[in-house]
Amino acid sequence: MLQIAFLLAGAAFVRKAAPFFMVAGVLWGGLGLAIFIDGLQGGLHFPLHVFGLFLLLDSLVSLALGSAAKGTQRGIFYFKGGVFLLIAILILSGRHDGTLALAIVFGIAYFITGLFTIASAVVVRFTHWRRALLSGVLQILFAIFLFLPFPTQHDGTVSQFIGMVMLTGGLQSVILSLRMRQVRHGRSVFDILVPQTLRIGAGEALPQEDETPPGNQLIVHVWTPEGSAKQQTLPRPVINRYIAAVDANGVISTGHAALELPPTLYISLYPAAEIDRSPSEFFNLLKAVEANTVAGKYQPDYRFEATMWCESDRKIHFSTFNAASLTSFWSHYRQTETYNLTWRNCSSSVAYALEAAMDGALKERCTRGGFMRLLFIPELWIAAQLRKRATNMAWTPGLVLDYTRALHAVVHPTDVSLISLIKKRWFTAADTGRQ
Repeated sequence: MLQIAFLLAGAAFVRKAAPFFMVAGVLWGGLGLAIFIDGLQGGLHFPLHVFGLFLLLDSLVSLALGSAAKGTQRGIFYFKGGVFLLIAILILSGRHDGTLALAIVFGIAYFITGLFTIASAVVVRFTHWRRALLSGVLQILFAIFLFLPFPTQHDGTVSQFIGMVMLTGGLQSVILSLRMRQVRHGRSVFDILVPQTLRIGAGEALPQEDETPPGNQLIVHVWTPEGSAKQQTLPRPVINRYIAAVDANGVISTGHAALELPPTLYISLYPAAEIDRSPSEFFNLLKAVEANTVAGKYQPDYRFEATMWCESDRKIHFSTFNAASLTSFWSHYRQTETYNLTWRNCSSSVAYALEAAMDGALKERCTRGGFMRLLFIPELWIAAQLRKRATNMAWTPGLVLDYTRALHAVVHPTDVSLISLIKKRWFTAADTGRQ
């Protein structure tokens, strides 16, 4: 989450803030270690009920905001509020059954995450997959630890969980802050976050200015697997959205993604020759190995692509972005015309181009107070989770769609706040009553 926030804040802010966040990461991780050790002793010192009351208040606020929000944002508020409300009730109940239920919930969450990480590492074999494999194994071991009644009969489960989250978060903050020190040498935040194969040399780093031409709109086009299939697809909601859709004849549709900055820039990568996407070959193509890299080609513009195929299912528009950074990325990226279904496909091209366009997009809002408020936006956390899943496996049109929507909610927030909700509900009702 912190790396996306750094990206949006831009290099000027990161140069000043990186040392502060490194110190904060050490303190946060140290506090997490202390809470975890306290959990091993049964949570003797951690203010569990105060934490439960805080979660209860946060859940009620989220549910109230959800009633005023629209579209995807409503679902985010309701999901967050529902989860926090459940955890708060189990904590405040003060029953042993509550802590046991929390141990099961937290354990399942870690187990599923670890299992997914292991499966992605083994199947895709992306760069640093062994490191990801070890991470998955450690997550499963921690899940098993939460399931077991040792050493406190689950009385310290909440402290153990919170301590581990804070400890890993602090460690990640320190590592990221150390990486951000490279920004001092004229590098952009984007250039440091992207995979090594996409990094631009220090002498040709991405521009730091983000002057968006007046009236210009950045458009992300997504053709979903179901929407782009030629025939009716089998009903598999999650798989169809995030991986691929299969029709009755066994033909796989993976969808497509493209990015447009009218009238001069259009990023849409295809394999030069059609790839065999039959079920028997599909899993072999998922491996991120050089043998699966083929010649690629870029489409000239959106109108040509829509005429040759079909209109995109989803279009997300941005009015705030770093046009200079995007143009520089594209001039560097287009020099290589290769395609790999896992690590250099249409979706990964759009995802990295979008991140180049977001480099410093919110620099005007990111004072220290503004940056801290940015960290509390739910969509930023969602964007970070989507990015983590995609980089550990592969970018797909479904992941790009959700990632783009999450970033759009951060960059172009709607006016949904507790204060505005109170004004709308109470003061509007009072005015109506007077009439």
